[in-house]
Amino acid sequence: METRIPALKPVRPERRRGGKLAAVLAVLFFIVMVVLFLQSSLSKVTEIQIRGTRHADPEEVRRAVGVEEGDWFLYPWASELERRVRAVPAVEDAVAVWRFPGLLIIWVQEYPEVALEISPAGSLGIVLANGLAVSPAGAFVPDKPVLTGWHPDDPNRLALARELGRIPPELLNDVSEIVPDPSNAYPDRIRIYTRSRFEVVTTVSKLKEKLPYLDEIVENREPGLLTLLEADTYTPFSALQSPTGDLEGPPPEAEKTE
Repeated sequence: METRIPALKPVRPERRRGGKLAAVLAVLFFIVMVVLFLQSSLSKVTEIQIRGTRHADPEEVRRAVGVEEGDWFLYPWASELERRVRAVPAVEDAVAVWRFPGLLIIWVQEYPEVALEISPAGSLGIVLANGLAVSPAGAFVPDKPVLTGWHPDDPNRLALARELGRIPPELLNDVSEIVPDPSNAYPDRIRIYTRSRFEVVTTVSKLKEKLPYLDEIVENREPGLLTLLEADTYTPFSALQSPTGDLEGPPPEAEKTE
C-alpha cells in the first residue's frame, strides 16, 4: 500500500539582523566624518587664485566671486562662481576649479582686443569685442585698427567692435583707421583707410563679407577709392585728380569689381 509523504515546506533563510546593523553603523560613521570635516580646517577655503586677467582687475574679479579665505570649501558650486565672474565687464567666460584642500582657482577669459581708440581727452584705449574701452596693460599696444570719430554710445560702434571680433586677424592687417560715415541709405556706413593707401566705403554689417575683396584689389590695383556696398566699384586716385593735383569736375565712371 502506497503512503503519501507530505511535501516539505521550503526553508526560508532567516533575515540577518546583522545587515541592518551594519548599514546603520555605516550611516552614523558617514555623519560623524562629515561633522568632523566641517569642524576641521580642511573644510575652509585657504587660497583663492585669479588667473588669465589682462585688462580685468583681479580684485574686481575676486569681489565678483564673493568667496573669501575661511569660507566653506566647495560652496557655492563652480557653475555659480562662473556666472558671477562673467558679470565683470571685460570677462567673456570663466572656469572655476575647486582643488582639495582649500584651493579655489578662477580662470578668466577676456573679450579679445579688436581696435585702438583715442579718447576726447587724448588718452589711448584698447577696444574689446564687447565695445568696452580699457587702458593698455603695460607698455605693449596691440597692432589693431584705430577707431576715430566714434561716440561711445553709438550703437554702430558696439556693432563694429563685435564684427571686428568675428573677422580673422589676417583680413585686418592692412586696415589702419575706421571712421563713421553714415548716410540715409546706410546708417551704419563706415570709411576705412588702409596702410596700402586705399580708401574703402562699406558698412558695419557688410564688413566681414566685403573685406576679402579688399585683399584682392590691393594686390592687383594702384591705390584708389573702393566702394563695397550693394554694388562694388573701384576708382584709382589718379583718375580722380587732374595733373596739377586738383580734383576734376565729375569723376570718371568707376570700374565695377567682380
